[in-house]
Amino acid sequence: MNFQWMSQNAPCPIVEFHDLRTEKFKSDRYLSLLDDQLTAPLLAAGVSRLGHFRVENHPERLILLRGFASMPARRRALTAFHTSADWARHRAEATGLIRDERVLLTRAVTPGDGIRTLQTTEPLIAMISEVRFAEQLGNYHLWLRLLLRKAGMDPIAGFATLEAVNDLPAVPVVRNRSQHVALMLMPRGGRLPDMPPDLRGMLRYSPEVLTLEPAPSLVW
Repeated sequence: MNFQWMSQNAPCPIVEFHDLRTEKFKSDRYLSLLDDQLTAPLLAAGVSRLGHFRVENHPERLILLRGFASMPARRRALTAFHTSADWARHRAEATGLIRDERVLLTRAVTPGDGIRTLQTTEPLIAMISEVRFAEQLGNYHLWLRLLLRKAGMDPIAGFATLEAVNDLPAVPVVRNRSQHVALMLMPRGGRLPDMPPDLRGMLRYSPEVLTLEPAPSLVW
C-alpha cells in the first residue's frame, strides 16, 4: 500500500482543528459571536470555514475546523485578522466564555481532490488517534481507512499532524504529538470495528471517539 500526501494545489490542504470548551451554559453565546463577528472577516481574509460542531453529551465542547490554501496563506490571513478591529472586538466580547482551547495544525490526507466544506446536516463520528512515532502516520492512515471501509465507514475526511514551525504566536498549536483525525458518517445500525492488535500497537492511547453534531449557523 502506498501513502501520498494531498497535493498542495487541492483546496484547503492546511486545516486547523480547534477543540474548545466554553464555560457552563456559554456555548450558544460563543457560537453566536462566531457567526456575528468572526465568520465574515475570516472568509474575507481567505480562511475557509469547514465546519462548526457540538460534541454529543458534552454541551460545553465545540469543534471548529478552518482551512487554508497553504502555510503562507494561513500566515497572511491570520496575521491580518489578528491585528484588525474585528478580532479586538471579538476578544473583548468573548472574555469569560472560553475555559480551554487546543488547536491541532494538520495537513489534510483525504479526500484526494481536496476539502471544500464539512458542513452537513448529519452527525459525524470523529476518531482522534495519537501514534507513537511521526513516521507511522502514513501507514496508520492507510490501515485504519481499510479497516473502516470494510465496515462501511470510509472516512469523508482525514487529517494528520503537520510537522512545521508555527509562525503565528497568536494561534498556539499542540506541539510534539503526532495525531490523526478521521471524520466519517455512521451508517444506520453501524458501529466502529474493533481495532486489530497491530494497528492498536501503533498508538500511545486508545483513540478518542466523538459524535459531532453540526452547529446551527446564521451564515450558511
